[in-house]
Amino acid sequence: MQDYSHLTVDHFFNPSSKEFVENPDNTLARLMEYPIGRYEAWASWVITGHELITQCLLDRRFSTDFNLWEYAPPKKAEEDMNAFEKLMNNNLFFLNRSDHLRLRKLALPAFSPRIMNQMKERFAVLVKERFNEIGNPKSFNFAKEVAEVIPVQAIASLVGIPRDKFPIFDSLAYGIVRGINPMLSLEEREDAIKGIPEGIDLLNSLINEKRNNLSDDFLSTLIAAEEDGKKLSNWEMCALIGSVLGAGSDTAVDLHTYLIKALLNHPEQFEKLKNNPELTQNAISETLRCESSGKTGLARYASEDIQLRDVMIKKGQMIQLITSTAGKDPHIYKDPEKFDIERDQDKSISFGQGPHYCIGVTLVRSQTEVMLKELLERFPNLTLGDKLAYDYSHHNARRITELEINTGF
Repeated sequence: MQDYSHLTVDHFFNPSSKEFVENPDNTLARLMEYPIGRYEAWASWVITGHELITQCLLDRRFSTDFNLWEYAPPKKAEEDMNAFEKLMNNNLFFLNRSDHLRLRKLALPAFSPRIMNQMKERFAVLVKERFNEIGNPKSFNFAKEVAEVIPVQAIASLVGIPRDKFPIFDSLAYGIVRGINPMLSLEEREDAIKGIPEGIDLLNSLINEKRNNLSDDFLSTLIAAEEDGKKLSNWEMCALIGSVLGAGSDTAVDLHTYLIKALLNHPEQFEKLKNNPELTQNAISETLRCESSGKTGLARYASEDIQLRDVMIKKGQMIQLITSTAGKDPHIYKDPEKFDIERDQDKSISFGQGPHYCIGVTLVRSQTEVMLKELLERFPNLTLGDKLAYDYSHHNARRITELEINTGF
């Protein structure tokens, strides 16, 4: 068997570099020459290309269970865990297959079209309030004034967080998103997660209050869910909300900024969208495919030795599925570098594939649609300003911190 361990990509792949953050396309193209490469900086294999990534997503031997990783810290007894560790112990991203499927099945009714439509109506009110606060300036920083604010508020609205408790929920979201980065030092993680206990207390208070006053909403649906006489525990509900925060708020921050950046960088596509708002969801899909906002991939852990093409992935090893390369795969997409909101998106894997397909996909899409609708109604003559800045130190995203847009006023 040929030894591929020497085919490392460290000599050119550095997703934390300024060059990659500002323009990853050349690096991603080169990375695709290594369908299976070794990235020692992550102690991981990196997998590229639509076909191979899809194969791995559907292979049950590749697990999301972080505890299977060869470098995972020893799992603590539950009584020795802090609030963040207990949250992760019940998190969808870290569960074994059977527990993941059980929680997902119980949670699905809370993400029904009926509940999502309720959320969309409440969220529309929040979005109008946010734009009322922005007013009618000649220009403003879309990244700070909209993208950093709206996604977390959308999930807060979904859960039923009172407006005066939004700052507590913000700290919880920050702790979850930041705390799951395996590259943090102990001190950095402790600082990141310091707001989590108060956030958990807030969620537990809401859950316990709602148990005595069930209604037709997201939290009530989670509480009432039952299978074979078993219901979700408070920790499981808190962890599910944490999973939605991790996937639905942090990812949406980048989706909002890159969507507006892409549309304003392609005026002909922007005009198409204004003339045909039904293209909104396709524009969202095309942004996810084309803009490559992530630095990392989807992590999976080998539950046994797995032969992947002519490489042996050893039990316990991590693979990172670099899904941004799937979106640029010329075998799947004609002219993959072209931004085209009318492109066929049937083969998209931006939200995953198989049993781990993103449970909150409707939430992410709905909040983005509501935001875009309000933005275009307020500022139909938007153009890009001159100011564009990135957070080069962000742990998992090519995070835009400043995206100046001119309103036309």
